[in-house]
Amino acid sequence: MFMEMFFALVAILGMGVFYAVLVYYLVRLISKKAFKLTLTKVEAIEILVWLAIVFFGVVMLIKQNWNLFLPIVLLLVPMINLRRSNRKYREMENHE
Repeated sequence: MFMEMFFALVAILGMGVFYAVLVYYLVRLISKKAFKLTLTKVEAIEILVWLAIVFFGVVMLIKQNWNLFLPIVLLLVPMINLRRSNRKYREMENHE
C-alpha cells in the first residue's frame, strides 16, 4: 500500500512539474509573439505565480473553503511588493 501511494505522489508531482514548465514556456512565447516583449525568467515565473494565486483563489471561492483562502489573500501582499520593487529596479536600469 505504501508503494502505491508513493507512486501516486510521484505521478502527481511529475504532472504538476510538467504543467508548470509548459505554462512557463507558453507565457514566454505568448509575450514574445503577441506583445513583442521578451520576458526575463523572473518575470515569467512571477506571471506563473500570479496565475496560480488567481486560480487557487477562484477555486477556493467556488468551493467555499475559507481555510485555504486566507493564505492566498495574505500571499497577495508580498507579491504586490515584489511587483513594485521589480518595476522600480527596471526603471532605474532604463535611466542609466
